Amino acid sequence: MLFIGICFILGLIFKSLEWIWISDSLQRNQRHLLSIENFLLLILTYVILLVGFGFIYTLVEASGLSIIIEAGNELEAPFFHIMGTSMYFSAVTLFSLGYGDIVPIGMGRWLATIEALIGYLLPAAFVMRTVIDFEGSFYKERG
Repeated sequence: MLFIGICFILGLIFKSLEWIWISDSLQRNQRHLLSIENFLLLILTYVILLVGFGFIYTLVEASGLSIIIEAGNELEAPFFHIMGTSMYFSAVTLFSLGYGDIVPIGMGRWLATIEALIGYLLPAAFVMRTVIDFEGSFYKERG
């Protein structure tokens, strides 16, 4: 069940990242470098990533495998405390803040590394998509 849940969440994360690279014809016809739709898409993508990885951390922690520690102690609290801590850790990791109050261990280090890498590369991908969409609509109008 844990594996199915994690696969489902990873599928949602993949789909949200796919939105960054796949353009629809409406966005290609826009003349603005930054539209409100693209901005909202970026925010939605970040929210999906944050919540998705937060749920992955929560599910793994709830299954009994400790992957994050808080203040030097394993998380042994009610489910909602684990979920809140996992969401907070996901946000801090995704935005590359890394306060150090919650630390990944074991397999959690790899998950945190993947999440941080995605969070680090997402703005660059967003800028690339915006420029490509703008250039595509520019050449389409001229050609």
